[in-house]
Amino acid sequence: MIGDGEADDQLCILERKEEDMGFDKGRFQLQGAAKVLSGFAALAAAFLCSGAGAAAEEPAPPAKIAMRILYAGHPGSAREKDFVEFLGKHFTQVQTGDLATFNDKSADGFDVAILDYDNDGMDAFKFPRPKLSQNYAHATVTVGVAGGLIGSQLRLKTGYE
Repeated sequence: MIGDGEADDQLCILERKEEDMGFDKGRFQLQGAAKVLSGFAALAAAFLCSGAGAAAEEPAPPAKIAMRILYAGHPGSAREKDFVEFLGKHFTQVQTGDLATFNDKSADGFDVAILDYDNDGMDAFKFPRPKLSQNYAHATVTVGVAGGLIGSQLRLKTGYE
């Protein structure tokens, strides 16, 4: 069985031999790769049969991304709660705001703003429409109908027109 770099060494030797002696490169590389794969399969089988895999602890969750996120949506809605819970698992700072009062300055101090709204049975075209100027210059993700309405206001391709 091949292990700990021997496969790489053997493939290099085979490649050198082929250059010197005209061997069929494809055949030798496939044989070397098959040996490496069978070595990994045997290692995995031994690990699983030993019971070591069953007793292993779950890996630690990845570190949170150091970004400040503002979720501006429908305050108190289940959608807001779900977004904040999800974002909180992945980013160091998550705050909420109200889409109805969002303006050019609302995203100051944040790396990304997410603009969304849960219609909660409301006619989608009656969603709040934040007042954003053409000078608005923050990294922003718009979601759903609210995003389309904002896109229309700013004359973006994602708007309704």
